[in-house]
Amino acid sequence: MKYTVFYCCLLCCTLAMSQEIPEVLGVLQDSVEVSPNSQETYTLYLPSAYKKDSIAPIVFIFDPAARGKAGIMPFIEASEKYNYILICSNNAQNGPYGPNLQIADRLFKSVLPTYAIDEQRIYTAGFSGGSRLAATIAVLSHGIQGVIACGAGFSRNPLYFPTTRNSFSYVGIVGDRDMNYLEMHKTKEWLTNLRLPYELLFFPGEHQWPPSNVLVNAFDWLQLQARNKGLVVINEEDLTTLFQESLTTATQYEEEGNLQHAVVAYERILNNFSDHEGVNSLHKKVKLLKRQKGYKKALSAEKKVAVLEDTLSGKFMKRFSEEVFKGANDDDFDWWRNNIKMIQKKYSTNEQVAFQNMGFRIERQIFAVAIESFSTFLREGKEKEATYAKNLLLVVSPNSPIVHYQLARGYARNNLMSNALEHIEYALQAGWKNTEYLKNTREFAAFKTNPDFIRILNEY
Repeated sequence: MKYTVFYCCLLCCTLAMSQEIPEVLGVLQDSVEVSPNSQETYTLYLPSAYKKDSIAPIVFIFDPAARGKAGIMPFIEASEKYNYILICSNNAQNGPYGPNLQIADRLFKSVLPTYAIDEQRIYTAGFSGGSRLAATIAVLSHGIQGVIACGAGFSRNPLYFPTTRNSFSYVGIVGDRDMNYLEMHKTKEWLTNLRLPYELLFFPGEHQWPPSNVLVNAFDWLQLQARNKGLVVINEEDLTTLFQESLTTATQYEEEGNLQHAVVAYERILNNFSDHEGVNSLHKKVKLLKRQKGYKKALSAEKKVAVLEDTLSGKFMKRFSEEVFKGANDDDFDWWRNNIKMIQKKYSTNEQVAFQNMGFRIERQIFAVAIESFSTFLREGKEKEATYAKNLLLVVSPNSPIVHYQLARGYARNNLMSNALEHIEYALQAGWKNTEYLKNTREFAAFKTNPDFIRILNEY
């Protein structure tokens, strides 16, 4: 497939034939067909102020599990504030880029001619693997105005990294306990070197879609970027409101004694409102805050944690790489057990929150690498490697129903019914309560009439 098709699609979208979609405003519409009689669908949200005779910006959203509703829900508040059309694929999900890019291409070709789109304000967004896909589309298409990347940066394939030829704006959003926390920091460094507009936002949380208020902050910044590029006009009243909201956030951090976050917030104001009245005094404030012991101490601790996390992460990933491709472990996973216990004892219960968060992130990184590798190897028919990843998962989280649920999904995707049913039962034995969720899991759809599946659910 030639991925430049995205670019052509964006340029020529108004020339294509469009399908008639009922325009229900302010309501989620699920399972909208990409094309008549298509097996591919998307979830749609048209903001309350949408008018078909007036162009509007649009966001294409990608959820790692192809959950259209889950992908759109966090964006609705921002959609209502700024009149964005929201589209989330029900088919693109974690997996090889080739098929996902083809799904996205068909989605673009279907959606862009159908609605009144501002072709200069087309955005992509995603969470986890969906975030990497959203960024990849922006890199390949040269027709995306901005990316909202939640919980992950760019593809691990260097061919899909941005270059000086790209010009999109990029908002990275990550929880402070997300295993990709450091990655998002490094993504900022990469884009800074390319001189691409970048904002990095944090929230208290794990590897998850960010709260809607954080996404509103992301779209506030994208609105300012669109203004800087001459794509939108922001009146003085709205601009002052955005300025005051940002100032309130920064002042609150300062009053709480969180000087590091306060400095970041004030510097964000200096970058985003350089021409606004009242911003000049903040230069002096930032200099004074940076001289304080509390700021220097927090900055030093952050750097220390970052170096330590890099070291520990490298240690675990090196061990994983050495063992998984052999498909064997020489000490019955004792090395893993001992080192995970060390992380839990030394960091996860540390009195400093920064070290607690780091310990949590390291454990989640091991889990994520193991589950992603399990799914990949299973799909590729590499049974030995898949078994190793599965066994490591059971060491990392031996009593977790989530682990067994994810293993069951992986087996079901590859039509290994008996293995899937076995881990569904293990998940229930480990404390999984929501049998309705199991019934509605996409990968288990073929099990609904299976007597063993019905029996297992009835027993619990």
